[in-house]
Amino acid sequence: NEQPGHEQMWEDLIRMKWWPLLLTCLVGLSRHVRGETLCPKEGGSSCKCQTPSGLIDLTPLSSATGARFSIQDPSGVTYTYNPCNGFKEGGCPDGTAVCQASKTALGTIVTEVIHYDVTSISGLLVAYSAANSQVNVNLICDKTATTPTLVFSRKFMTQTVFELTSCQCCYGGCGGTATSPTPSAGNSAVAPGIIGIVLIVVVIAATVVYCVVGSIYMSKKRNASGLD
Repeated sequence: NEQPGHEQMWEDLIRMKWWPLLLTCLVGLSRHVRGETLCPKEGGSSCKCQTPSGLIDLTPLSSATGARFSIQDPSGVTYTYNPCNGFKEGGCPDGTAVCQASKTALGTIVTEVIHYDVTSISGLLVAYSAANSQVNVNLICDKTATTPTLVFSRKFMTQTVFELTSCQCCYGGCGGTATSPTPSAGNSAVAPGIIGIVLIVVVIAATVVYCVVGSIYMSKKRNASGLD
């Protein structure tokens, strides 16, 4: 017997037939909400981003012999970071960009990409990812910061956020005259990715409710059919 369209829809959803499409929509929606734009690479380098406002070049902040930065979060966990060039440290394999406690790679250098994001503090960030984690490094322009500093900002689920302050984070670098953009009054200064993640959680929760209600509906429908 052929089932009515709405009952077939419930079964397809419950049997996971729609999940690939749903996940694709969620990723696209997250990026749209975040206002994120991928910076074009300058000369093929993931550490150089040519924008209409000027060039961002992070290569002077990189070390060729290991991690350039080593910091701790409030709980005492150590993070090491090196932009542009991968490194190896403890259990973090060669090619690591961000290492946690010398044993877990939170981001790899091959995933490094600079984004312009209107929801970030400065408007610019460097993103990294690994198997089960994502790292965002907010770039903070300070023309007086000839010595770069990295600070831990926050951790939310699988996302870790840092803030990198340097004159190299300004358009044109330490010798340039342009500064980095700041969010307009209409833009939120929420940490990048937080809005997208929250939205995804809400949509997934709604989907679970949808499936549960659908299961109950179909169960009652079948019981009613059996009684006829």
